Amino acid sequence: MDLKTAFKDRFKIGAAISGVNLRTPAHMKLLLSQYNSFTCENDMKPMYFLDSEANRLQPEKYDREPKLVFDHAIPYLEFAKKNGIAMRGHTLVWHNQTPKWFFYKNYDEFSEPADRDTMIARLDAYIKGVLSFVQDNYPGVIYAWDVVNEAIDDGDFRKSLWTKTIGTDFVMKAFESARRYAAEGVSLFYNDYNTYEDWKRDLIIEKILKPLIEKGLVDGMGMQSHLLMDTPSMEDYKTALYMYGALGIEVQLTELDIHNADPSEESMKALADRYAQLFDIIVKAKDEGAANVTAVTVWNLRDEDSWLTGFRREQSHPLLFEGRCEAKEAYYSVLKTVVDESQIDKWEVDYPKEDYKMQLPDKAGHKRSLINYHMVEVEPGVRLCYEEFGWGDKYIFSAQMGFYPIGLQQALAFNGYHVICITLRGFYPSSYVTEDYGDRWYDVFAEDVIRVADKMKIDKFFYMGASHGAGVGWHLCLNHPERVKGFIACVPGPHSLAEGAMSMRQMVLSGIIKEVPPMDPPIDNDPIREKRRLRRDEHIASNPEPDPREKAIDYGRPLLKYKTEEKLCEMLHTINTPTLILGAIDDPISTPELMIRTAKQLPHCKLAMYSNTGHNIDTDLIEELVFESVHFLTQVDKDGRVYESLRDF
Repeated sequence: MDLKTAFKDRFKIGAAISGVNLRTPAHMKLLLSQYNSFTCENDMKPMYFLDSEANRLQPEKYDREPKLVFDHAIPYLEFAKKNGIAMRGHTLVWHNQTPKWFFYKNYDEFSEPADRDTMIARLDAYIKGVLSFVQDNYPGVIYAWDVVNEAIDDGDFRKSLWTKTIGTDFVMKAFESARRYAAEGVSLFYNDYNTYEDWKRDLIIEKILKPLIEKGLVDGMGMQSHLLMDTPSMEDYKTALYMYGALGIEVQLTELDIHNADPSEESMKALADRYAQLFDIIVKAKDEGAANVTAVTVWNLRDEDSWLTGFRREQSHPLLFEGRCEAKEAYYSVLKTVVDESQIDKWEVDYPKEDYKMQLPDKAGHKRSLINYHMVEVEPGVRLCYEEFGWGDKYIFSAQMGFYPIGLQQALAFNGYHVICITLRGFYPSSYVTEDYGDRWYDVFAEDVIRVADKMKIDKFFYMGASHGAGVGWHLCLNHPERVKGFIACVPGPHSLAEGAMSMRQMVLSGIIKEVPPMDPPIDNDPIREKRRLRRDEHIASNPEPDPREKAIDYGRPLLKYKTEEKLCEMLHTINTPTLILGAIDDPISTPELMIRTAKQLPHCKLAMYSNTGHNIDTDLIEELVFESVHFLTQVDKDGRVYESLRDF
């Protein structure tokens, strides 16, 4: 007996999946064996549909009808169509993961916000474009859409760029458009978290659901249901479920998980009991007609896939399956709410070992897509793209050829910092350049950081860079010490110029280096780091061959004008910027010896070295580096020192 069979007469049962899941055969076998519905975890959120490059390069053409792209959504839609499994669409309108430029005149976030009429037109055209593409090319695949996500916060409508440009009726406008273009039989949902809290529940019912119901625009309420082991009480959850059900619309649990950081047998038994209590309530509400529950979706397939580990900053064990697709006790407790124990078989997995290896996408014909980049012109003909993570006035800048989706920069944003990640000039999606700056490349890169900061009206900031990105940091500290409060230098060199002036990248591209040394040591029995390395490999593999103009660039090595090791060390000794060096014992590029040499020269430096990791430490040991970085940032902000003032004990 599987989940989809057990609940087939009551409601759909589904799971959220990521790109890693989609490309891992064992995970998809688990999905098809147990579930009859799935949700795309991230790749169908607004930022993945809006064509950043086309809209901002041709704003007059797309001003009221934004150009859309579907590269990220298509693999999920194809899988659903091929395998006959239903999909929930998530999500059309959200304050988060919608690019800032979308809300501004000429799609330029340094301009004024677009007027209400323009934004209503953009909203309508965007929803029409997404629904039309899906329904024309994949008819019947998506059975429900989360039209608006998380519009309520802090006792009222959430303050966002949607409310700033349109007003609180953006919710009504979104549902009007969705109803206008949705195919018959496709259900439209409002979706939110903590929907069991009495103030939020009542506000959603009165301010959102009832007005939409009155106009026939909404079909269902999405209760995300990210629960804790002790919150909410099951009585509060039941009350909310029944109140939504009493409105006569569908109810779906859209993102169910129960955070639990304790993997002990006793704790996992408690998790199973809590799932059983929840499903007892859901099933009873359905059977008695108190709430028309039409689907329950758990948020991810396995514990190892859960977003909660990153969000809660501790390993979470919140789901029904784990590891090599093995069922947990919670799986059986859910089944027992509708099936006699005698009918439940032990879930046994015999997938081949190779099915657990992620299949990397084919580069052929693949185009790099811009997702949530901002663009700023720093000089005539040169536009730089940057990504923005976090908010507030605790700024960290970073500048590199490109950035992985999850690394130290993004993690620092989760810890309260406003992180600006600039793609260097000459590298997509920033402007290509044909000028060869000779030994001034890193000076130009550093000036570009200052230009972006000036455009954003940011005076002083921290800088964080890895590898060549750290090279930019050395030049910033030398050329603009008054702007840089502190420098987080990850595997930063700088290399001895006795090794030559050519960059490692160019030596590989030109064939001087035939085989790149292993950047990271092998790891065993560390599934989180293995998952991170898989995602990093997937990201690299998904990028097409670089443009010839990129390949032609040899930015060399930082600090080229210091021709000898002696002069290089003398220069390092003049840098007074507080610096944290993060190094790796097994790094073949920025070797431990190099890191120690650099640290010895800097007057205000802390050096942290980690074993069993290599040159990609910033995506490998994220938590450790965040710990060191936040301590450093806090201390420098406090009194400009890399360590706390000493006390006489």
